[in-house]
Amino acid sequence: MKTHDTLIPCRFMCTVCFLIATIMVFSTMPENIVASLPSKYTESAYNTNSLSLNFALALNLICLGVSYIGFLGGFSMFLPFVNVVVIISHTIGCIFTCVFIMEAWHYLTFWYIFLFFSMPVAFLDASIIIATFCLGGLNRL
Repeated sequence: MKTHDTLIPCRFMCTVCFLIATIMVFSTMPENIVASLPSKYTESAYNTNSLSLNFALALNLICLGVSYIGFLGGFSMFLPFVNVVVIISHTIGCIFTCVFIMEAWHYLTFWYIFLFFSMPVAFLDASIIIATFCLGGLNRL
C-alpha cells in the first residue's frame, strides 16, 4: 500500500471534521461570548465580542475553503509533506475546537485556533496553487 493511499483519505476526513466542528461553533456562540464578559455587561460589549467571533469563524471557513480548493483541485493532493502537515494541523484544530464548544471557552481562544491550525495550512495551500499557476508547476522549484 502506497503512502498516499492512506494519507489522502485521512487528510479529507480530518478536513471534513474540522469543517464540521467549525460550523458547530455557530450553535454555541452565545455561551462562548458570555464566558468572556463580566457578570454585568452591556449589549454593545456583547455585540463587539459576537462580531469578533463571527469574523474569526468566517476567516476560518475561508481558510478551509482554500484548503479544499488545493486538495480537491489536485494541487496539493499528492504531496506527502503537505498531507501530513494538514492532517496534524486539522486534527489538533478540530480537537481544540470541540473542547472550545464543550467547555465554553473564551471567544478569543478561537482566534488562536485559527492562527495556529487553519491559517498556516491555507497559506501553504495558497502558495502551492500560486506556484502551480505562476511558475508552471512545482517541478521547477
